[in-house]
Amino acid sequence: MEKGVIKCGVIPFRGNDNENLEFLIVSTKKGNWGLPKGNLMKKLGSKGTALQEAYEEAGIIGSVIDQKLSTKIKGKHMAFYPMEVKNELAVWPESNWRQRKWIRSNEAKTYLNHRPLRSILKEISEKIFQSYP
Repeated sequence: MEKGVIKCGVIPFRGNDNENLEFLIVSTKKGNWGLPKGNLMKKLGSKGTALQEAYEEAGIIGSVIDQKLSTKIKGKHMAFYPMEVKNELAVWPESNWRQRKWIRSNEAKTYLNHRPLRSILKEISEKIFQSYP
């Protein structure tokens, strides 16, 4: 587990080429958009916490495909795992107040207020393109 990590989350995606690659974002309590993330649950570890938050906040199930990316937002250490989405649930724990939306990486600036989140999406886009033939 990474020392100093406070929040853990996923970078949910689908598609494997430039034409079809999309990322899933979720609405926040303040009416903004972000990635599914939550406070580190020590018993689950950072990857387990990230997958749990993906289920709770976005109603998605998938598999982590790469190493985590770390960043800081408002002074908080965050670890994000790229997650290929395999299933989207119709109802999930926070579906009564959260919305989810699929976007392309070039739309990130429109929806994501935090530059580090936009940078992570760009970095993941580049990695995904390199890993698929």
